[in-house]
Amino acid sequence: MKKRKRAGPTPFSKILRALMTEKSVSVRKAAELAGVGTSTIDNWRGGALPEDYSAVKRLARGLGVSFSFLLTGEEDTREGRAPAISEVFDDGGPLFDGYAKIMIQRLIPRKKSSS
Repeated sequence: MKKRKRAGPTPFSKILRALMTEKSVSVRKAAELAGVGTSTIDNWRGGALPEDYSAVKRLARGLGVSFSFLLTGEEDTREGRAPAISEVFDDGGPLFDGYAKIMIQRLIPRKKSSS
């Protein structure tokens, strides 16, 4: 697995550190909740971005917060459902007009090929 550089505190790392302090959860316990090693939790707390979002989801559940809150600090107001396509493309007009930087991350790990 490729190691990501630490860029300093991220919103995710700040939220994670605050929740662990608030709930008195050790790095070892957080690692158990997420199903990852303690070094992964240390990396997340230091500013590394998670690559395994299923581990983040397990950790959020274990800490008693939503996945959305752990990642962003905000609750998801959609009540657990994705919007219908008719809600997104309601008037047929442009959804966005301007320049954007889009970052796509793999949510499902690649399957290892058997050689």
